[in-house]
Amino acid sequence: MTKDLKIRFGPSGNDELFYAQGNKSTIQAPAWLSRMGLSAMEINFTRGTKMSVETARKIGDEARKYDIELSAHAPYYINLANDEAFEKNYNWIKQCLVLLKEMGFRRLVVHLATQGERSREDALKSVGINLIKIIEKLDSDGLSDFLLCIETMGKYSAIGNVEEICAFCKVDPRVIPTLDFGHINCLLQGELQTNPNKIGEVIEYVEREIGREKLKIVHVHWSAIVYSEKGERYHTKLSDNKWSFSFEPFARIIKEKELTPVIICESDSIMAQDAQKLKREYEKILGKEIN
Repeated sequence: MTKDLKIRFGPSGNDELFYAQGNKSTIQAPAWLSRMGLSAMEINFTRGTKMSVETARKIGDEARKYDIELSAHAPYYINLANDEAFEKNYNWIKQCLVLLKEMGFRRLVVHLATQGERSREDALKSVGINLIKIIEKLDSDGLSDFLLCIETMGKYSAIGNVEEICAFCKVDPRVIPTLDFGHINCLLQGELQTNPNKIGEVIEYVEREIGREKLKIVHVHWSAIVYSEKGERYHTKLSDNKWSFSFEPFARIIKEKELTPVIICESDSIMAQDAQKLKREYEKILGKEIN
């Protein structure tokens, strides 16, 4: 794994250009991303962990060869507010971390829960208890070298607004936020589009709550997302001006605070190409190319 983590830009999974250029396997992705000037990738286990250990090792070898920082996204159906499903939730997280360990990396993005029919207070209580239990069980199973990157969510019915995520990040040093700014914009009903200072306010809040050490290595998702009064509907492209918002305020914060985030672009269909756009915007702010 990369020891001196730089600012990293990359896609969420393989996009349409990857396949259009004749690639067929994620094993080929690190070399392809390197040619595109990108340095990160999030592997999607969102529908389950069907990858073999052998494939995981090959992907990890290629990632190190081309200096690509890998992370993974755990299954969507994890719900830590469901006490009865604790063992299933734990096993999904464990399976992801086992594969990440075989690759030689440690960042796992997790959607915590949905509120369901319970009160918000009761659901949050269960999530907190089950998150601690999962961490303790991972330690007892010999999987202590991980970062659980718990994600801010885009629907009001989901557990995971900025305040909730920051509160859960306090349970263990290995729990950090995934700040999904597209999701945050959905819950704020477009305020990141209309208020250029709002991203700075979010970052200041996160730093106050969880400290600079975790903020510095924060995991980030960036995309334009179509939303309604209920929150997130679906992802679109950065070129969709009706739903996109400027990356510049966050780029300036990265430079000013000397952050080293992993920034994953989740645009519809063209994640890698839009990740290049984000990197170019940051380079303009930095005033030089990123090595």
